[in-house]
Amino acid sequence: MKRKPNYLKHILQWGVLAAIAGTVLWANFSEKPVDVEAYCPFGGLQAFGTYLVNNSLACSMSMLQIMMGLVLAVGVILFSKLFCGYLCPLGTVGEWMGRAGKKLHLQVEVPSGSIVDKLLRVVKYVLLFTILYFTLSSSELFCKKLDPFYAVATGFKGEIVLWMSLTSLTLLLLGGFVVKMFWCKYICPLGAASNIFKFTLLFVIAALGGWILGMLGVADAWVWTIGGACLAAYVVEIVKMRSCVFPLMYIERDIRTCNNCGLCEKKCPYQLPIHDYVKVKHVDCTLCGNCIGSCTKDALQVNGRRSLRWVPGLLAVVLFFIAVWMGSTMELPTIDEKWGDYEQVENLQTFEMEGLQTIKCFGSSKAFSAKMQTVPGVYGVKTFVRRHGVEVLFDPAKTDTLKIQAAIFAPTLRKYAMPGENVPMLDVVKLGVEGLHDRMDMIYFGMVLQKIEGVYGFTSEFACPVDVTVYADPAAGITEKMFEEAIDAEELVIPAKEGEKVIPMHTVLKSYAVAGQVSREEFAQIMFRDVEKQAGRFIANIEKWGDDEQFPKAVYEMAFPGIEKMPIRNAFPYFKSFLSCSEGIVSVDFVLRDLTPVMRIHYVKSMWNDEKLWKEIFQAEKWTLRMADGTFKEADPRLKFTNPGKTVTE
Repeated sequence: MKRKPNYLKHILQWGVLAAIAGTVLWANFSEKPVDVEAYCPFGGLQAFGTYLVNNSLACSMSMLQIMMGLVLAVGVILFSKLFCGYLCPLGTVGEWMGRAGKKLHLQVEVPSGSIVDKLLRVVKYVLLFTILYFTLSSSELFCKKLDPFYAVATGFKGEIVLWMSLTSLTLLLLGGFVVKMFWCKYICPLGAASNIFKFTLLFVIAALGGWILGMLGVADAWVWTIGGACLAAYVVEIVKMRSCVFPLMYIERDIRTCNNCGLCEKKCPYQLPIHDYVKVKHVDCTLCGNCIGSCTKDALQVNGRRSLRWVPGLLAVVLFFIAVWMGSTMELPTIDEKWGDYEQVENLQTFEMEGLQTIKCFGSSKAFSAKMQTVPGVYGVKTFVRRHGVEVLFDPAKTDTLKIQAAIFAPTLRKYAMPGENVPMLDVVKLGVEGLHDRMDMIYFGMVLQKIEGVYGFTSEFACPVDVTVYADPAAGITEKMFEEAIDAEELVIPAKEGEKVIPMHTVLKSYAVAGQVSREEFAQIMFRDVEKQAGRFIANIEKWGDDEQFPKAVYEMAFPGIEKMPIRNAFPYFKSFLSCSEGIVSVDFVLRDLTPVMRIHYVKSMWNDEKLWKEIFQAEKWTLRMADGTFKEADPRLKFTNPGKTVTE
């Protein structure tokens, strides 16, 4: 009988690599970012672990990756390691490197079950435990630091640690070149996780053990669970080398027709000792079908049935699309937090809100939670990154949905430019705008207004709809229709490193009214209110040098018009922290002189002078920053100062 190559396997392997290559090339050609982790099952398993342990999801993970991971686990338990055999790009590359090494006669055989083989097999379990430990501890994917696929797909520009990524890539390529399937057998952490699922009874015992430890209140129960599962799986792997009841699919050898020619073992990517089995349930078997295709006696079949020959490959595809469908229809919260005595409060209600552009990752979700914890009557939040949504748990006896929306809203004051002397008066236009919910909405809305020629700035206050006050040049002739066309536009196009970025917009102009005029001086005073908020008193320094009689003070003034620009304003808190760490400086504030913001630094006369301030503060090579936990950190300056100021007499 002729050999029957597993064409389906080759089609799937080539198809996956072609899809990855095409996606990366398209991203480079179109200069648009691509999520190379979109279908990563290992990232999904880690994300699900962080959800179980911390009630949070890793930043870049969504329900799609989680379902990829969970479906992989179910697939391994019921069928086998189909992802490894048919879809994994690293497995494909490792297999090809093995063929190349064999043709060049550079392969070194590591017999299955030998001492070297058993020692090497521990590496993937150590790596799995390490990755899970750091991921679950931080809710950030540690595997990205060393994943060779992630490094190559991002052009080594992702969240990698270069030496780790290069080491992994070397082990994948060079290791596979010298030892067949070196990466898959000895290094791959997803392979280790798959083996734990394949040892199904062990997996169930570990899961139950972890649950019991958690119920007993054992500290870091998840660490003991993962460590125990990895250790037990390694021991079972090197002692038995095979699974028991599960998976339900396996290669079966017909001992009546098998002539023990050994051809199947030569074609097996892992060179498994197939002749030792009737039911091949070896831990390394992926049901790839190479052995079936090589058998000239038709002695090898899936579960002993010829009709099942193509089922493993088809199942791999079906499971993939099931995961995609489930991932697109379900969603887990990025964080799910409750606080206070919520269990004792009756009739708690949930307020849902979507379209919050600030909800975009784990960090922003935690920031939202921290903000909501300051709102009386709020007892918990859930965030959903994919749809930028939140669910707020609140006591209707203490607060209401309007107050919650007001707490979420970010009042904004934005100045684009100072009108020249030829524009002595500005029109005040009152707008009512729907669709403005949080800080990111206001940032994008500000970009929309900035595109309208003649607009010098705006302010916003919470209301339903939001009250927006626009200050515009009367000579610009800005009409209600012009505002409506800009605000009601469905998208905003802004420049980005990749070319252009399209932001979906959901704002609607509901009302318009001209409400008089203000002078340019009044406009400057209105816009200056936001600058005044940057002032700060340094309590530790005041306690030490606050006595004016013992430590006379002076004031150093510097014109600082740049403080009205958002990038500089965002960097100023770091400079303020640096000032607080400088001995003898007790405060910083701002005044408006000739319509220009001026920064004022209050210092102890005996400790500073103009020259020393300019050299050691404004031209410092490093800033010492006070961190939130009370520690100190050296950092590069975030602001550059070019024009010195001077000490003034008050």
